[in-house]
Amino acid sequence: MDRGPGYALGGASHTVAMRGLELSAKFVVEDAPPWSRPSISATAGDGAEISSRTYTPTLPRIPTQVTHAPSPVRPRTAIHRAGTGPRHLRPGFFARLPRRSLRQLVESAVALALLILFSPVLIATTIGIKLSSRGPVLFRQARVGWRRQHFTILKFRTMYADNDDSEHRQLMRAQLTAERPPHGGAPGIYKMASDSRVTPLGNFLRQMSIDELPQLWNVVTGEMSLVGPRPYVPWEAELFPPEVEKRFSVRPGMTGLWQVSGRSTVDYRTALALDVHYAETKSLWLDLRILARTALVVFDRSLTR
Repeated sequence: MDRGPGYALGGASHTVAMRGLELSAKFVVEDAPPWSRPSISATAGDGAEISSRTYTPTLPRIPTQVTHAPSPVRPRTAIHRAGTGPRHLRPGFFARLPRRSLRQLVESAVALALLILFSPVLIATTIGIKLSSRGPVLFRQARVGWRRQHFTILKFRTMYADNDDSEHRQLMRAQLTAERPPHGGAPGIYKMASDSRVTPLGNFLRQMSIDELPQLWNVVTGEMSLVGPRPYVPWEAELFPPEVEKRFSVRPGMTGLWQVSGRSTVDYRTALALDVHYAETKSLWLDLRILARTALVVFDRSLTR
């Protein structure tokens, strides 16, 4: 029987072949890594027995990669199309709107109705501003709102275009940082009593609060509420002390405690304290009282300075 090349070459060749097998086995057993365990076979490849053992090292087991099936995509529903579902599923305009509570939806509906009701006033004011002074009809400015998020407030422009606001900034900074808040040029008035930046028509619009009407659109979009703290510009908000931070826990409003408590006759630090008080005691009944009071204040010139 043919016993393989090692037997055909005689005793010396057989000894060399067996010696090589022993060395190979020693390498596998002694030098193999701990994760490789040799398996022992008592037969050669053709089934014939041999006097030495054959070692076959085992390979490490590689874990199979598990692939998770992707989550099914839910079809778009009428709720998503209406803009009340997750923001990433809302199309176009509705994707830019913040999520609303029932109260905010009611406020938005009321604001939209008021925009329609006051549309003749809005149109007349637009024409008057366009004819009386150079510049855009609407004044847009970044303000700090709910949770210190910035938004663009809308107002009718009441000032001349390209005006210098350095005097106003100086007064505001002193109002928020000085030990005794300075007045604005007239005793008891904490705004600029005589502001050359304001146009004649703008002065009337401010007295009647007509310049605030475009903010109804900010209420429609959910950036503001009908009642809430006054929205300040970012550089002003940076000067606020830490104890008034709670005022940012509610959305800013078109009117609020500050507006019905004296407006220009209240210094800004007192106004901030009123904002905090409102945030701590906010209720539907309080909002209704402020709205009713606002309707009276608008026609009281002594409180709208």
